[in-house]
Amino acid sequence: MNQYNNQVRSNRRKTRSGNRNDAGKNGFLSVLLFYVLPFIVINGLIFFLVTSRPKGEITIGESSDYISTTMELKIKSLLPVNSMEVALNGSPVEMTKTGFKTYSAVLKSNGTLAVKLTCFNKMKTVLDEQVDVLDDTPPVIKDNIVENGILSFRLEDSQSGVDYSSISACDEDNQDIAPLSIDRSTGRVTFELIKDNLNITAKDNIGNELHVTITPQGESIEEEETPDVQTEDQAES
Repeated sequence: MNQYNNQVRSNRRKTRSGNRNDAGKNGFLSVLLFYVLPFIVINGLIFFLVTSRPKGEITIGESSDYISTTMELKIKSLLPVNSMEVALNGSPVEMTKTGFKTYSAVLKSNGTLAVKLTCFNKMKTVLDEQVDVLDDTPPVIKDNIVENGILSFRLEDSQSGVDYSSISACDEDNQDIAPLSIDRSTGRVTFELIKDNLNITAKDNIGNELHVTITPQGESIEEEETPDVQTEDQAES
């Protein structure tokens, strides 16, 4: 056997070995591409569809009049949301669609805003946001002083402000007593304290009303709010 024949046989063996290696690689790639990867992708997609929860973002706007404000809800889920329930302090809020996956509503009271989103796969998400930009409290009296029969105090309202034209007082004999002086820059108000107690009334600029009784010692006794008759009837029923 000559050298040429040896080289041919050696090349044949190498070619057969290379073909077997290529066939093995091709078989592995086929299994990976047509079985393993589709299995991973399909099961991952199923897991995502089954377990994905809806997502949203709530934005509470500023209030220019302290009476009402707006809220905006943006749905940030890739999957469709089947139902949406919005409530403020337990009362339903009517939503208006303003854009793609964007909704808005007008709010007229402070409290807890709850948004319940339900995805098509029955998964739920509850979003909570506190609304506190509206003015629902009356002015407050501070720094009460009684000297030589003159009552002096400060009125404060951190939101809509004090309506100084609404300040008045009454006692047992006089139903309409005007202040002796009002300093709007400091909120300082003075009254002549004639009788034992003086009943002070004041409003803020959107109508929240303060009722307080000042004693001769300068102590303030705020009146309790009268319960709503309709609320009482509903409670009794």
